[in-house]
This record gives sequence, structure tokens and C-alpha cells, in this order.
Amino acid sequence: MALVSIIDLRVAKGDAVICSLPRLSIEAGEVVAVCGENGSGKSTLLRVLAGLERDYRGTCHLEVGRRDVAFVHQSPYLFRGSVLANVTYGLRIRGKSPSECRRAGRHWLCRCGAERLAAKSAAHLSGGERKRVALARALAVEPRLVLLDEPFEEVDPAGSKALSNVLKDIAGKATVVVTSPATSLDHLAARRIILG
Repeated sequence: MALVSIIDLRVAKGDAVICSLPRLSIEAGEVVAVCGENGSGKSTLLRVLAGLERDYRGTCHLEVGRRDVAFVHQSPYLFRGSVLANVTYGLRIRGKSPSECRRAGRHWLCRCGAERLAAKSAAHLSGGERKRVALARALAVEPRLVLLDEPFEEVDPAGSKALSNVLKDIAGKATVVVTSPATSLDHLAARRIILG
């Protein structure tokens, strides 16, 4: 059975349809790129999958619980405090020990090319740094479904390479749905969906 199944999805705000998708099926371990111009419904689709957008018609069924879904917004919110505290947040609320949290947090920061930021205040990060930290936070809890909204925007070349490498590494272990305004994700995604 598919991990994600969508049939006749339609999201409207007033008279405007902001996302329309007749059918989508995603298997466990797949990496799927959702491409399209601004306003085509990419972010809305991710919000539906994340359970944040409930006002829609059609069906959207996930074979995972909400705790197994990680959503990284294109302008991610980080909590007050250090970067490491942000990355370990999900682990702490799951009851992991402080040593386990620190070890996993530093591991994922390193994987995302952001290990040097561990002690830095989250309030003083650039846009690209915030995205790397948010991805590390999402992956630290080892989700089964990872939703990434334009993760490469505002990220420098070194950061883009680090993010590409970590996404290639988790392919097959987690299901990844990643959006992009362009069609430049062929090096990451086995399949591409065009909205708009």
C-alpha cells in the first residue's frame, strides 16, 4: 500500500482554487519533487500532507501517524535559545536522555553542514542557516515522511551541497516530498510532479 494516497484534491479560498491535484500515490522510501510556479499550490499541498490544511475536498490518506511526519517550511520558525536546543527539541519531548539528545543533535547538524552553529543563538542566523538547522531538527526525530518546502532557496552553494547529500542519504529510509519553483531537482528525486 502507498504511503501517501491523494484522490481529487482541491483546496479553495473563496472563489480561488489554490491547489488542485487529481491523483497522487507515493510509495515508502520515494523522493518526489513537486515543481511549479509561485501560486501553483506547492506549499498548500505540503500543508495538506502535514495536516496543517484541513479545509479541502477530496481525499488525502497517509499510512503514517502525525508524529512520523516532519514539515520544514520555506521560512522555518526556530525557538529562542541555541541552535542545538532547537535541533534537540523533538527528541526531548519524546523522552530521550540529555546525552542522547546532544549526540543526535550534533550528528544531524554535522550531516546538514551546520555543526559550527551548535552554540549560536537561533535568533542570529541567516536565512540559509535557518533552513539547515530546521532540516537537522526535522531529521533528528527520524520521521518516515519528510516534507520540504523550497529547501534550497537562500542557501549558499556549500549549504546546498550538504543538503543534497543528506537527502540522498535518507532516500529509501524515509519518504521525501520536496518542492521547488524550478525543475532542477532531478539529481535528488526519482519522480517529478508539476503543479499549475
